[in-house]
Amino acid sequence: MYLKTIKLAGFKSFVDPTLIPIRGSMNAIVGPNGCGKSNVVDAVRWVIGETSAKQLRGQSMSDVIFNGTTSRKPVGKASIELHFDNSEGRIGGEYAKYGEIAIRREVERDGQSNYFINGAHVRRRDVVDVFLGTGLGPRSYAIVEQGMISNLIEAKPEELRVYIEEAAGISKYKERRRETESRMRHTQENLDRVNDIAEELAKQLRHLKRQANAAERYKAYKQEERALGAQFKVLQWKALDHKLSEHDQAINQKNTRREEKQSEQHRIETEIEKMREQLTDVNEKHNAVQKRYYGLGADIARLEQRIKDTQEKIHQWQSELEENENVWEELQNNTAECEAQITELETELEHLKPRSSDIHSAAAEASKELAQAESNMARWQEAWEAFQAETSQTMSQLEVMRTKREHCERQLTDLEKSKQQLQQNLKQLQLDQLLNEIAPLSSQSELLNAELSDSQSKLQSLAETIASRRDANQTTREELQTQRRELQALEARAASLEALQKAALGESDGKISEWLSSQQLKENPRLGQKLVVNPGWEIAVETVLSGFFDAVCVDAALPFLTDLTTVSEGRVTLVEKKSVSASAFDKAPTLASQVKSEWPFQQWLAGIYIADTLDQAKQLQSSLQENESVITKEGLWLGPHWARISKLQDAPQSGFLLREQQLKQLKANILGQQKKCDEQEALLKSGEQQLNQLETDRDTLLQTYQKLNAEATTVQSALSTKQAQLDNAQQQQTRLKIGLNECEQQIEQCQQQLTLIKNKASSLDDSQGLLATRREEMIRERDHYRTQLIELREKAHQKRKEADELEIRLASNEDQLSLLRQTVARDQRQLKQLTERREMLSQYLSEGDKPLEELNEKLQTQLEQRLILETELREVEKELEEANQLLRHLEEKRVSTQKALNEAQAQLEELRMQRQTVSVRQTTIKEQLSENDFDLEQVMAELPEEATIESWQEKLDQLVERIQRMGPINLAAIEEYESVNERKNYLDKQHADLTEALEILKNAIHKIDRETRAKFQETYDQVNQQFQSLFPRIFGGGRATLEMTDTDLLTAGVIVRAQPPGKRNVTIHMLSGGEKALTAVALVFSLFQLNPAPFCILDEVDAPLDDINVGRFCQLVKEMSKEVQFLVISHNKVTIEMADYLMGVTMQEPGVSRIVSVNMQEAIGLVEA
Repeated sequence: MYLKTIKLAGFKSFVDPTLIPIRGSMNAIVGPNGCGKSNVVDAVRWVIGETSAKQLRGQSMSDVIFNGTTSRKPVGKASIELHFDNSEGRIGGEYAKYGEIAIRREVERDGQSNYFINGAHVRRRDVVDVFLGTGLGPRSYAIVEQGMISNLIEAKPEELRVYIEEAAGISKYKERRRETESRMRHTQENLDRVNDIAEELAKQLRHLKRQANAAERYKAYKQEERALGAQFKVLQWKALDHKLSEHDQAINQKNTRREEKQSEQHRIETEIEKMREQLTDVNEKHNAVQKRYYGLGADIARLEQRIKDTQEKIHQWQSELEENENVWEELQNNTAECEAQITELETELEHLKPRSSDIHSAAAEASKELAQAESNMARWQEAWEAFQAETSQTMSQLEVMRTKREHCERQLTDLEKSKQQLQQNLKQLQLDQLLNEIAPLSSQSELLNAELSDSQSKLQSLAETIASRRDANQTTREELQTQRRELQALEARAASLEALQKAALGESDGKISEWLSSQQLKENPRLGQKLVVNPGWEIAVETVLSGFFDAVCVDAALPFLTDLTTVSEGRVTLVEKKSVSASAFDKAPTLASQVKSEWPFQQWLAGIYIADTLDQAKQLQSSLQENESVITKEGLWLGPHWARISKLQDAPQSGFLLREQQLKQLKANILGQQKKCDEQEALLKSGEQQLNQLETDRDTLLQTYQKLNAEATTVQSALSTKQAQLDNAQQQQTRLKIGLNECEQQIEQCQQQLTLIKNKASSLDDSQGLLATRREEMIRERDHYRTQLIELREKAHQKRKEADELEIRLASNEDQLSLLRQTVARDQRQLKQLTERREMLSQYLSEGDKPLEELNEKLQTQLEQRLILETELREVEKELEEANQLLRHLEEKRVSTQKALNEAQAQLEELRMQRQTVSVRQTTIKEQLSENDFDLEQVMAELPEEATIESWQEKLDQLVERIQRMGPINLAAIEEYESVNERKNYLDKQHADLTEALEILKNAIHKIDRETRAKFQETYDQVNQQFQSLFPRIFGGGRATLEMTDTDLLTAGVIVRAQPPGKRNVTIHMLSGGEKALTAVALVFSLFQLNPAPFCILDEVDAPLDDINVGRFCQLVKEMSKEVQFLVISHNKVTIEMADYLMGVTMQEPGVSRIVSVNMQEAIGLVEA
């Protein structure tokens, strides 16, 4: 298992996502102070479970999030992820199957951390458990910082023991032991609770037993009531059965009447059916005649339409014939005209064709002369263009010279102005004034920073005080909750005892309570509450006075004697507050001597002696008179000729006096416990007030700090601005001096260049005069060639125009001749078609009159037939109306009969409904009997002959009254008794299970302790041996050893003894810084050789070492790197040289760290090459 990569994002100075690859076994990180090297160590420590912000060099966990710089805003979340190669399966458990494990931790501004393993959200405990026994952890020996060197070697014995335990891999055993002890503590608490509950349940069982007996009697009465109720229902069923017979007789009578009406209605419906058949025949006859009538009408309409269509066709043929003749005549005339035009065009074409050849020859000759003139003009144009290029070049050079001269003149003017401006700017720079302004701002900034530092220290101290106060308040709050739970337990116990006492005093008897209330004696005390019995004699007093504990204490009983006779049920005893003289007995002390009360009780204890033992009682028994007796502490009561002992555990008065004493003690304890709760509440309230005051002070101080910070920021900003202005002014002064010097040099150069430009411009002016003369000659030559070219172009154009016009005329004549010939051919074809159509139309017109006459004759015949059918249709419609009238009469008669039938049917249904109601009541009674597990026939057979509804109703009323006199009955008492008894058995079993579990946990603790002792002793011996071996190698001599502070291997601390070479035995505290560092390195590497962690981080461990010891340190690290992966942070060149891979942390941007890595082997190879 080894570390592959470290991913950082938003963590401290690593604001951008950064990947740090860990290659090989030797990696070094270098960089200047403050660039963020140690932030890498903090990141690793943080992701594997560190919870202390102080260990991460912060005040709160949100301090690890990048807080912004002058150019960057703060971010809202920090994230670190470590990737491990677990191909060897060193991380076991559920993650052993993964070849690579990624562990990530994230935190947001609220300080809440989230942990992930391979992308799955887990608890911090899960992350810590992954590394248990591997040597890795937030405070383990795998991460060694410079400050930890002295802490490690100067650690307390119990702190140093932790490193040995981690190397031994027993940290998981300690965790299991803590969990086991916690389970044992919870198991013991559960066992105590089970004992308390079982005791209470035993008392409840006795009370529920009495209630269950009353419930059994109640059930017996209810069973009798159930049997009488069943017989009463059978009597009701018999009465209903008689009523059912009467309803059946009435139904038969109404049914006969209904059947008569039904017969009459059936007869009428038969007549209606016959009439409907007759009406159907007449209707069919009517439909047939009507069908023939309408069919004939349709035929007549069709004939009339055919006659009309024939007449329209004849008219259309006549019109078409006339139009045909007109078109034929027009085509004849058009054909004659076209033939005349064809003759004329053929003549003209014969004259034009010879003339076309002469005109084309003249046009060709004119084109040839034009080509020669265009060639002359082209040669002149080429010469002109060459001349123009030469002229243009000269003009361009002359223009350039003019431009350069103007530019130089302007540049000279600008340079003179710049020189003056630079001289003026130098005079305006106020360096002395800026220096004077910066001095007080710098002093003010230092003062504000000091105040800020002081406020920050106070804030940190106040934050620690607030955290301490919160912890104290939480402890007080938990203590208050504990006290309240104890108070609730005491109050519950007191409530239970009070309920038992009330039952013993008869206060639960409703009748007695009503009578006492009516006599205004409800609040009077009971005698049992006023007795004070000496310890040990409670059972004896209960045996004698148990019947008088519920006696009501009154000032005088006489006023209540008359009303005592009105008590309907129960027992009432009244005791007057009068002194009664007790007889003196000299045989032995009496039972009255063991009881104290302001109310008289001696008359009930008169003549009852007490004996401590049974033997004493036997001795006194022989001398007792008839009205005397003796009783022992155990409640054995002896008379002259009798003996009695009472062990009625279920009686309400049993244990009354002991419960009364317990109740008084409980009430006193409740008052004490309430006082404790009040004290804790007052303490918590005071703590909350202190916390509020502290938080108010913190907020006030924070406001002051923020105000100072804002003021310091303003001052620092002003100081930075002034400093920047000063730097800018100094830089500007330097630039102005350089610029003034350069300006003077440029002025001199510009003046020299202007002289040269003027000389060259004069030469170009002379050349321009010669070019002007040559230009005039070429223009005259151009005009000659242009005139000649224009004349020839006009001539050639005229010849081409004459040839084109002749060609167009010839083509037009030929096209017109072809078109006329096509027109003549088309007209001749149309003339032929018109002749054929005219002959056909003449034939149609000659034959068209004959069909029209036939159609008119047929139409007349059908009109006569329609008149005959109209007469027949009227006769059939009359016959149909008569049949419909007869049918309507029968329908009215049927409706009247149906109404009478419906009335009879309604009466019959009413009777049936009444019968059904009686039947349903019978069925209901039968179902009720069945639901109560009674059989109707059986109950009827067992029913006495003299039984009547009235007598059985009276019996039921009497039984119900008897049940009511029993008062409220707890019917659930039997089930409650069984439930409580079952719960009691379950608790007994649970008690046994808890006892067994407690024993198993104790055995597990013993086993863990044995394994821990064995592993710790073995590891201690091996680490001590390795330490004794490594120490001389690192120091070049000397010796060192580990010692335990106690013989108990579970709690013994570990101390280090070291003696460098040439020195006597000294304590660790007397060693130098370098010696402490080397000793700590020897111890850490001894632990690594025993239980190598996956990797080791050394943060500037070599800082206090000289070169010789650094060499030894590096040699040892190199040897161990064969088995352990090292990540070394150092400034020492010797240490850096041994690394295979070198990573640099830079801070080019202020406050932002970045990583640059180099493969040292590749780098060396490149250098050597």
